[in-house]
Order: sequence, then structure tokens, then C-alpha cells
Amino acid sequence: MYVVPVKVAKSNIDGSGVFAEANIAKNTIVWIYKDGHDIALTPNEYNLLSTEKKDVLEKTAYLSPWSGLWVFPPDNDPAQFTNHSPKNNLSVVYDSKVSTEPYFVANKDIRSGDELTNNYHDFDKITQQTKPAWAK
Repeated sequence: MYVVPVKVAKSNIDGSGVFAEANIAKNTIVWIYKDGHDIALTPNEYNLLSTEKKDVLEKTAYLSPWSGLWVFPPDNDPAQFTNHSPKNNLSVVYDSKVSTEPYFVANKDIRSGDELTNNYHDFDKITQQTKPAWAK
């Protein structure tokens, strides 16, 4: 879940995106997994989902290389609109003392109004393996 003020708006990358509503200093935690808010499924639980649900999750869920769980935000969470970019301004960090899943920090100062992006290849085992066209 985002722990800084954000809004969802039209993105030049892909449909909608997540935008900072305030300046964010470099190294600030921007998103962190929150048990009870974010959803984590075992591979078996994920496989039981309908094809339609899996299609929706294709761009919002990640297969964690740390836990082996499928992780995704609930439907009402802006995080589902976080876009991939090779010029990402969020970097993945994993520290089990902070979170059971990776979290994202600003890798540079981010201005209010900037779109928040991450590089899916840094934290999604499936994207790392399949290298889909949308995640170049």
C-alpha cells in the first residue's frame, strides 16, 4: 500500500497511473506490503482463480522471488495502477525486518505530479522469466 499521498490519473505510459501528490525525497519508503490489506496467494490458490481474474492480475500481481507468493493490491488500491518503466523512479528493497515482501523507495527526489513507476523485472519472477512486450 502506498504510504505517501498519491492519486490515480491518466498516464502517458499506459492508461492510468499513480502520481505523487507531494514531493518525495530520495530514499523515502513509498509503497510497502501490508498484511491484511494487500493480498498474497500461494501458487495453488492462484491457480484456482478464474481465467478472467488471472487476466486482470497479469499487470497488477507479481510472483515474489522472496516468498514464492502471488502478491497484489485489492481492487480499491491505487497500487493496481502503478506502471512499469525502465526509467523507474521507485526501486525495490527487501529487508525481512521491515516487511515480509519487498517494498519500494524513491530512487531520486520525486516532484509532486510525477508518475510513480517501478521496473517489474526487479521484483516479479514471472516478468523476469517471460519478458512480456509491455514490460520492456
